[in-house]
Amino acid sequence: MVAVAHDADPSAAWGKLFKLSWWPVRIRWGVAPGLLAAVYAAQAAGVVFPAWAFVLVAAFILIGNLGIYWHFSRPEPGWPRSHQECRQLVGWQAAIDGIALWAVTYLTGGVTGPLVVGFLLPVFFVSMLLPARAALAFCTAVLTVLGITALAEVYGWLPHQSLFFRGVDIVPPPHPMRTLSSLGFLAGSAYLAAGFMGPAVGGFRQQVQDIERRGQTEAVTSRRLQSIFSALEAIGSVRDLKRVLETAVAEVALVMQVKGISVKLLSEDGKLLRYAAAFGLPESMVREKVVEVERSPLNKRVIQGELFVTGQVTATEMFQFGETLSAAHLQSVLFVPLNLEGRVIGILGAYCEKPDRFDAEEVNFFRLTARLVAIAVENARAYEAVTAMSGERTWFMMKVAHNLRAPLAGMLSILEVVRDGYLGPINDQQSEYLRRLDRRARTMLALVNELMVLSRNRQRPEGECAAATELAVLARRVQRTFQDKAAEKRIGFRVNLSADLPDVRGRLETVEQMLENLVSNAIKYTPAEGSVDVRFSRANGTVRIEVGDTGIGIPAAARPKLFTEFFRAENAKAMEDIGTGLGLAIVKEIADQLGGRIVVESEEGVGTIFVVHLPIAAAPAS
Repeated sequence: MVAVAHDADPSAAWGKLFKLSWWPVRIRWGVAPGLLAAVYAAQAAGVVFPAWAFVLVAAFILIGNLGIYWHFSRPEPGWPRSHQECRQLVGWQAAIDGIALWAVTYLTGGVTGPLVVGFLLPVFFVSMLLPARAALAFCTAVLTVLGITALAEVYGWLPHQSLFFRGVDIVPPPHPMRTLSSLGFLAGSAYLAAGFMGPAVGGFRQQVQDIERRGQTEAVTSRRLQSIFSALEAIGSVRDLKRVLETAVAEVALVMQVKGISVKLLSEDGKLLRYAAAFGLPESMVREKVVEVERSPLNKRVIQGELFVTGQVTATEMFQFGETLSAAHLQSVLFVPLNLEGRVIGILGAYCEKPDRFDAEEVNFFRLTARLVAIAVENARAYEAVTAMSGERTWFMMKVAHNLRAPLAGMLSILEVVRDGYLGPINDQQSEYLRRLDRRARTMLALVNELMVLSRNRQRPEGECAAATELAVLARRVQRTFQDKAAEKRIGFRVNLSADLPDVRGRLETVEQMLENLVSNAIKYTPAEGSVDVRFSRANGTVRIEVGDTGIGIPAAARPKLFTEFFRAENAKAMEDIGTGLGLAIVKEIADQLGGRIVVESEEGVGTIFVVHLPIAAAPAS
């Protein structure tokens, strides 16, 4: 049998050996023409020899090669070829080469001739592709035939073939000592090649196969890492904990190619394990099932940091799992703890119907997967906690604002009655104090109203991003809203709209509210004789809305806090004491909600430009 190193797929190994054995067939197509060319060149040089015999040898080589090609290249079931066919292929080629070389050697002077060393070529070939025993047998057969041929020539039983060049025999008749010397050299070289070439080539082949196996292992690991990265992307796109777990178990089962995956999460007190998600497992196994850690030694060990792996579930282990595991025909089980920063938050389990499914490499990969799943779970929990806190904060802001707005509105009504003198005459000093009180109350009412706007925006109403705003309508409404106010302050106010602009994402009222805050600030903080310009244009797949003014500008130190709630720059406070500090926070909230972005350019004392990039609205379905 041909010596081939153990491979995970024997048929693939023999297929590679068969291909290696096939290359001499391709080379042999050129041997016959090469031999005929050599005969022609020798005759042209004046060498006298039986050329017709060499023509027969060339024909024999060609016919033999055709037979090998016809027999071994036929498409048959079971490709790649078996080791038996590899042996036959090498054997037939060695036989044809041996016969052809014997004929050429005899015709060129026998064992003392110049071409006898050609026998080493098939010896090397056989030594590389067949076991040492077969190679030694081939060497013995070759040397026996050559020895019999030499003996026959020495005793005259076989006529000696001479080669004459310019009338001189360049290959003298065989001499016993010269013949023995030549045979001894050939035997030593042949047996040395057969004895050492085979093991050396076998070792080299083993190294090549080891490299291939390592390459295949690395390729599998790379594909798995790519798959788990894709799985993490899928998990990361979901923020709800339940959906995160459902996505995680499905993706991990696909990557590991197992029947089932489960996630059991540990309670806050560490006493209970609850099946939070499962994929591919019987419903009866995981439905509303809670495991008491103290009553489950196996789960307790995993919670303490051990891993559990089995390829044949025993009766004792079956007691831990219950009858459902046996009913599902699961034989291999792997449990690893979900570790996060030194603490265990649960257990990740893998289940397979095949016995002995999980080797050391897969266990290590599953450990890595468990760490990534633990991070995903913790991120989802953190997001849920932040969302809950944000919801409570929004509710609190809405509640407070709602409860404050009615008293403030009532206060302003009473102030208006008093200031208008309906409750009796008031002097100038009282009128000034009432004016200040009215101003402060209106500031508080504006603050309450903007708090309610900010809270409503954070609730992200359904369909907000699916709606569309027509920019021509938006531009007209902004023009009508602010043209009188700008004229009152003697400020130039222009709205420029490029032709054929697409609709932007978001409801008209929402986008208008964002733009009104920017334009209102621009007019408020621009002195008389200044200008405010609003421009709509298209840029890099978005709609660019620019609000520029020639106002007081924003100090460099204030820009990092510009969109912070309740923040106002010092020069803004000095110019206008009334302000809530919520306008730009509302602008940022709306832009983020619609998937847009804001850029600010400003120089103190020169002016400010706010640029909002909003996504283009999706085209309506036909």
